[in-house]
Amino acid sequence: MQQVLDNVGELPTSTGAKDIDLLFLRGIMESPIAHEQLEEVKLEAVQDNNMELVTEILGDISNLKVKDDSAAELSRILQEPHFQSLLEAHDMVASKCYEVPPPAEATNDAAVNNALMQADAVRMIGIRKKAGEPL
Repeated sequence: MQQVLDNVGELPTSTGAKDIDLLFLRGIMESPIAHEQLEEVKLEAVQDNNMELVTEILGDISNLKVKDDSAAELSRILQEPHFQSLLEAHDMVASKCYEVPPPAEATNDAAVNNALMQADAVRMIGIRKKAGEPL
């Protein structure tokens, strides 16, 4: 915020900003009320067991899936791998456990493992430039 305030006076006239507009902007940005509104709020997780909660919800709505389309849609969403991964990541951050969890499913299929390894291969290269020499 301070950086913007410092640069407001240096705006070129080609920006089309009028002096009165810049004074108004400076007044708003120097206001203590604006600074209070922009203070960073540290967010805390409400709970760290969302995976258990989703499992319980899926158990509760399992009988409703046949009767209610909304329950079936909710069940599909909660069982999607991306949603499950999101919940796992949230729970890990909420519990401040930053270790890598063990894989959920171990596949022994060599072809699948080789395909995954080939897709994940990345080659890193670098260029070093000596001073005084063209690149």
